[in-house]
Amino acid sequence: MNDLKQFFLDQITEGNIKFKIGVGNASYKSSRGSFKTKEQKKKMYDLKLEKKSPLQCVYTNKNVKATIEIDDKEELNLSFDVDNKYNYLEITFKTFEDEKVYGCGEQYYALNLKGKVVPIWVSEHQQVLQIAKKLLRTKLFGANPDYISNYKHHQSYFSSPVFISSLNYGFYIDSDSYAKFSFGKDYVKLFFRSIPKNIKIVTANNQVDLVKKMNNLSGISPKIPDWVGSGAILAMQGGTKILREKYHKAKEAGIKISGIWAQDWCGHVVTSFGYQVYWNWSVDNDLYEGLDEFIKELKADGVRFLGYINTFLKQDAPLYLEAKEKGYLVLKQDGSVYHIKSTTFDAGIVDLTNKDAYNWYKNIIKENMIAYGLSGWMADFGEYLPTDAVVAGGEASALHNIWPTLWAKCSYEAIKECGVQDEIFTFSRAAYSHTTKYTSSMWNGDQHVDFSDEYGLGSVIPASLSMACSGSGVVHSDIGGYTTVMFMKRDAELFTRWMQMNIFTPVFRTHEGNRPQDNVQFDNEAVIKQFSEASNIYYELKEYRNHILDEYYESGLPVMRPIFLYDDDKRFKEEKKEYMFGEDILVSPVLRAKEEMHQVRLPKGEWIQFFTGKVFNGGTYDVDCPLGLPIAFYKKDSKYRELFENITKNHFKGDIK
Repeated sequence: MNDLKQFFLDQITEGNIKFKIGVGNASYKSSRGSFKTKEQKKKMYDLKLEKKSPLQCVYTNKNVKATIEIDDKEELNLSFDVDNKYNYLEITFKTFEDEKVYGCGEQYYALNLKGKVVPIWVSEHQQVLQIAKKLLRTKLFGANPDYISNYKHHQSYFSSPVFISSLNYGFYIDSDSYAKFSFGKDYVKLFFRSIPKNIKIVTANNQVDLVKKMNNLSGISPKIPDWVGSGAILAMQGGTKILREKYHKAKEAGIKISGIWAQDWCGHVVTSFGYQVYWNWSVDNDLYEGLDEFIKELKADGVRFLGYINTFLKQDAPLYLEAKEKGYLVLKQDGSVYHIKSTTFDAGIVDLTNKDAYNWYKNIIKENMIAYGLSGWMADFGEYLPTDAVVAGGEASALHNIWPTLWAKCSYEAIKECGVQDEIFTFSRAAYSHTTKYTSSMWNGDQHVDFSDEYGLGSVIPASLSMACSGSGVVHSDIGGYTTVMFMKRDAELFTRWMQMNIFTPVFRTHEGNRPQDNVQFDNEAVIKQFSEASNIYYELKEYRNHILDEYYESGLPVMRPIFLYDDDKRFKEEKKEYMFGEDILVSPVLRAKEEMHQVRLPKGEWIQFFTGKVFNGGTYDVDCPLGLPIAFYKKDSKYRELFENITKNHFKGDIK
């Protein structure tokens, strides 16, 4: 047993870790996938260590008794034997002031969680009130990309009771209920609204091995099909004719293309929010006349076609009416259909805990998507299950967190049962424990089309790195962001900087956004030449990218990695503006508009800058960052150095304007 594991074992068996057992209930309020919650009734009992044996401790308080079973074969596994009338648990233990904590799912603007109180509850990240406040601030005072809201308002599409410490331990907790983790100055307090099934205290000799262990506990994602790495997945919509025109324009521009992603394959609805998908998962033959033939033409050209699906059905759409008649929708307490509103229209939620409804939805994926010829889709949403809903599987509040896992599993089983695991690529937004083992890739959700650290380009790196520390090893983002509101629109500079970053991610995919006409797209004359260049660099990195993907599939080491995995200098402990792409490439994206000089922090060793060939030692430098130059570096002693040198020679030959 290593020293760290023995330390935690001693703390438990000597009574130095504090346990409280209690009884309580809570209230929840939700609106558009965002939640507010508070305790209505809560009584907690301090437990004292009464007796112990090597692998069992009994804690008591009068009539309250909790037996903790300890298994120390691999990790320290704690299981609790508690009278079922008690449903709350609180655990507190001491830590150190200079310790850093990472994980708990997807954190958009705080990589280190020390000093934060983190809710473990899957939610819509974008809150209407927060967006309204941002727009007002911008209107009154101008854009401020550095602005960050109070962390207590933070909610996340991907929330998880998983975290790691810079001291080389981690907690992996099997609990589906709402939880709240407080990472204080010199303590950690873990609170749960149900007794966890199991708590694993994981230890390792270094941060790399620790992250590997946590990812393996969460479950390794299905392999990304090989075709994805052959170029860009281009977002386009509006019908077969428009797709053909845009596709041929992209080819003529020399863009490397692996897929065409048309989220409106099933139709569209134009609302005050913008151009939205018609949530009825069957091809719209009027909008997409001859789509089946076009898909065959694309495939013969080495290009795949992708679509979109989520957990909802638009009210009164054909599949909604069928699901309602069959009793497959989530209900209210009065027996009526429970409608949610994500943006401007109402929709019903398919009850994924109803076996017949689950299989019906799975068959829709099989018949209307896979059999039709789709090679992938965005598997959107999964965060919205209301806590007062009526579902077949039991109490909705106990099922809310695992809903995205049920959704990802439904999609995964459809693919597996059709025997097309090597062909289909799926990407998911919402997640909880174990979701990642059912989806090819997570994506970072609906970023704003701006440079802001809170919601825009600046939020992508901390989100991706916190996911890497929470069990999710394959992550990417929409090039250019998604959310377009009022004067917040995507320009050529933002699109260019975003695509330069996404060259060095697992997937190179665009999104048109909710208002395509207001946003610069890949085929805009201001960006199409540079986008073509970027797509070719992404393609030429395929050998190296496949290497680091294989590292993830074989060991659990994530593709995008925090720098502190490789350099324990304190300046990298909270680094959220740079990341490692595998072990050999450091990426330092330009995250601000109109930046001409860019500060780079390089870890120890010798590094060569892509596209300039300049050599640097570890340290901090200011480098030129003209709009045409992605900012990235590779190790001088990398075994892929020849590949990287050839990429440098092939691109930006003396012209990086």
